[in-house]
Amino acid sequence: MVTKNYRVKISNGGNEFEVEGDKAFVLDMLKRYSPQSGVAIELPGKSGGEVKGASKKGGSVTKPLGKGISIREFIQQFELKKQTDITLAFGYYLEKHAGVQEFSAADINNCYYEAKMENSNTSQMIIQNIKRGYMMSSKNKEEKGGNKYTLTNTGETFVETKLPRNS
Repeated sequence: MVTKNYRVKISNGGNEFEVEGDKAFVLDMLKRYSPQSGVAIELPGKSGGEVKGASKKGGSVTKPLGKGISIREFIQQFELKKQTDITLAFGYYLEKHAGVQEFSAADINNCYYEAKMENSNTSQMIIQNIKRGYMMSSKNKEEKGGNKYTLTNTGETFVETKLPRNS
């Protein structure tokens, strides 16, 4: 019998909470630790469910739960052969699907890992994409001095032209 694995990661002001396991374990951990984090969690019901977070200003933030596309599903939509194009597509995924504004080479390496793909020299692939005009350095740097990158409009357009169209 195959069991589904659930994974939840919550980041808030430098604090992170991450749990992975079967549904019962994940829900138990969320119940156990959510009061300490100041986040009220409403578990999904038959209506689709929502995650509610209480902001420090007294307001409430509600985000609908939805099954997003995984990094592996996303990259399999393409028929990319070049590592530079794959690296660019990972950057696009991070910006458009993971909600990050900028990413590092380590973030791209993590994408390779999560997609269960063998990576190549990620830093070199980023440099090649910068030369092609598809990526650019961000103004911010990582804490340890590493560079952060973002896609250019040309890079976004390139990836979007490679996306298969649903008819």
